[in-house]
Amino acid sequence: MNWNWEPYALGVLAEDGYATNYYSSIFVNNANDLQCSIRIISGMPNSFPSNQRTVTVYGTEFEEHGFEDEHFDRTYRVNSLKEFLSDMLLVFQVDRKSTPRGDFYNARNIQLIPKKSSFQEDMSFTPIPVFTEKKQRTSGQDTPWEPFVKNLAEGTYVGRNDHISKELDDTPGFLLYRTAQSEYYAAGEFDGHHHAHGGFSFTSEEEAIRHAVISRDITDEIYFFQDVAFVGLDEEQRILSEIQSGRPITDIISSPQPAVRENAAVEAAATILQEKEAGQVLTATLPATEKPAAQSTPAPDPEEKTPEELFMNQFIAETKRMNLVYNLEDLYNFHTCVKSGSLTILAGMSGTGKSQLINAYQRGLHIDSGKFLMIPVSPTWTDDTDLIGYPDMMNNVYRPAESGLVNLLIEADKNRSETFIVCFDEMNLAKVEHYFSQFLSVLEMERGRRKLKLYNRDLQNKFYNGDYYPPEVQIGENVIFTGTVNLDESTHQFSDKVLDRANLIKLDVMPFRRLLEEEPAGEKAEPKLKTSFAVHEFVVQDRKMGLTGEELDFLWDVHEALRELSDNQGIGPRIVKQIDSYLKNIGNLPDCPIDRGTAFDLQFTQRVMPKLRGSEDLLSQLIGRYDHERKAAGQSVLTELFDKYGEVSDFTRSRRMAAEKAKELMRNGYAF
Repeated sequence: MNWNWEPYALGVLAEDGYATNYYSSIFVNNANDLQCSIRIISGMPNSFPSNQRTVTVYGTEFEEHGFEDEHFDRTYRVNSLKEFLSDMLLVFQVDRKSTPRGDFYNARNIQLIPKKSSFQEDMSFTPIPVFTEKKQRTSGQDTPWEPFVKNLAEGTYVGRNDHISKELDDTPGFLLYRTAQSEYYAAGEFDGHHHAHGGFSFTSEEEAIRHAVISRDITDEIYFFQDVAFVGLDEEQRILSEIQSGRPITDIISSPQPAVRENAAVEAAATILQEKEAGQVLTATLPATEKPAAQSTPAPDPEEKTPEELFMNQFIAETKRMNLVYNLEDLYNFHTCVKSGSLTILAGMSGTGKSQLINAYQRGLHIDSGKFLMIPVSPTWTDDTDLIGYPDMMNNVYRPAESGLVNLLIEADKNRSETFIVCFDEMNLAKVEHYFSQFLSVLEMERGRRKLKLYNRDLQNKFYNGDYYPPEVQIGENVIFTGTVNLDESTHQFSDKVLDRANLIKLDVMPFRRLLEEEPAGEKAEPKLKTSFAVHEFVVQDRKMGLTGEELDFLWDVHEALRELSDNQGIGPRIVKQIDSYLKNIGNLPDCPIDRGTAFDLQFTQRVMPKLRGSEDLLSQLIGRYDHERKAAGQSVLTELFDKYGEVSDFTRSRRMAAEKAKELMRNGYAF
C-alpha cells in the first residue's frame, strides 16, 4: 500500500554502487529525466523499513533550487547534478508507492542545506525536536521557557512539532529549546512520550528530567531545519553528558522568581555568554516575566523582542555611540538590503558617513574585527587578480592578493554559522566590471552554489599551498558584500550588469541642527549585548511571489516604456524577484518606520531609476522636462505611471529622483 511519512529526514547523495538497483547514483532514465539516489543518514520512524536506506529524487526537483538541466549530453548532465549536490545535504519527507513490481520510495518537499566543514561521509544523525520561545508579539504558538518547563515537569503538553516521529517507539532522548536570544537549552532524558491535539508530552520514569544550556561550539555542528535539529553522534553524547550533570527542571519551578528588571533579557543573555566563555556548565534560567505591581503602564517586556529586533536596537545605539547622525529609515533600509540582496552599495558625496555606517553595522552584530574586511579599491586595478590573486606557475604556488579577501572567504567557509562582512571602499575608483567580474557572475547564482574559482582543479597537487588555497572557495550566505561610492568626476559609472545585482542606496544628509539634538555618546545608550548575531538567520526565504497584481502591473508598464527606448532596456525577472524579497524581509520588523508603499518606492529608486541614463533625445519623453516653479519633472511617461498607480505608492523618492535626472538633461543634455 502507499504510505507517506511526515517526519523530516536528512540525506546525502549516495556513493556510486551504494544503491541496490543501479551502479551509478545519478543516471538518465528511460524518460530522459535525471534520477538520483539519496542515502538516508538520519534516524527514521520505527514503521519505516530498516533495510531501506535510499530514496529516489528526480532532477526536476532541484530546478527551484537553481539547478539547470538544459544540456543534451547525458554525461554532462550527470556530472552537473553531481557537482550541484557535492556540497549539499537534503532535508525531505518520504513517500512509498506500492506497485506490482515492488515498493518505490521517493523524497518530497526537498530542501537543501550546505554541508559543514566537519561533515564526514560516514556520519549519522538523530532527529531531535526543537521548541522555540515566542518570537512575535502577536503569536500565541510558542511558549516562554518557565511555563514550558512547568508543563514539562507536570507531564502536560509542551507544544506541537509536526516534523518528528509521533510513534510510541520513537521517543527522543532529549529536546532542544531555543530562546529569543538564540540560546539553546536541552532537557531530558526521556523514556516515553504521548501525542495529542495539544502536541507532545514527555516522561522519564527512572530519573528526574534535567536541563542545561548548550554551548555554541556544540550547536554550530548541528543541522537545524525549522523545528527539527539533526544531531551527530558526538554532539548527542556531549549534550546527554551536560544534561546528566545539569539541574533538575523542578529547581526552576520551585526557586523564587525575582521581580523583572528593565533590560532583564539583555542582562540574562550577556550573563549566559560570559559564563560560557569562562567554561562553566550552565544551568541558568531567564529572568521572570512578572510585571511590577507599582507601575500603572509597565514597559514592554524586552524578552518578547526577537533577535532581529535586539540587533536593530544595538545597531541604532552603535551609530549614536559613534556620534553619527542618520535617518532612521536609512538604517532599516540598509539592513533589509543586506539580508535580502547580494551586494549593497552606499552612495553619496564625500563625508556623509558611508564607511562609518558599515562599521556601526559590524559593531551592532558584535562580530570581531577579524571577520570584517575593509578593502580600499585602487584606481590601478584592471582585473580580478588585483582582488583575489593568481596562480604562480613558475614557483608552483598560489599567490593571494594583498586585499586579504581570499583568506577571509576561506575562514568564512570554515565557520558558516558566523557572519563575515566585506566592504569595498570607494569601489568605483576603478572599473567594477573589470576587477569584480568573477564576483558579478558568482553573486548571480543561488545561495549554496556560489563558488569563487581561484585556479584549475588539476593544478592543486602541484601547488605547495594547495591544501590551504583550494581551486574553488565556497561563498556561503554568511558572507555580506557591501561597498561605498563617491559620485564625482574622479569615479566611474556603474554598468547595468552591476546595477542589476546591487541595491544602490543614496544616504540622506540630515539637517545640521540634528547634531545639537543628539545625546552625547554613551548617554541613555542601549546596554551592549555580548551576543553575536548572524544576519543569515534573519532572512525570510519564501519562493512564492509576494508582490501584488498592481505592483507587478506597474513594473510591467515601466518595462514596456523602457523597451520603447531600446530593446536592451527594461526590467528583468531578476529585479522583480529582488524587489519581492526586499518587501518580504522588511515586513517582519515591528518597529520599522518603512511601510510597504515606501519600501516599494525605495526599491524602485535603488533598482530601476539608476539605470535611466542617456541623452535628452532618448529620455525626455520618459522622464519629462524640469519644471523650475514646481522643482519637479514635468508631465512624462513616468509621472503618468506614478499617478496611475498611486495605490501602490506615492512614489515620493522616485519623483524626486526623476526631477534630478530631468535637471541633468536640462543642464548637460545627458542624464548620468
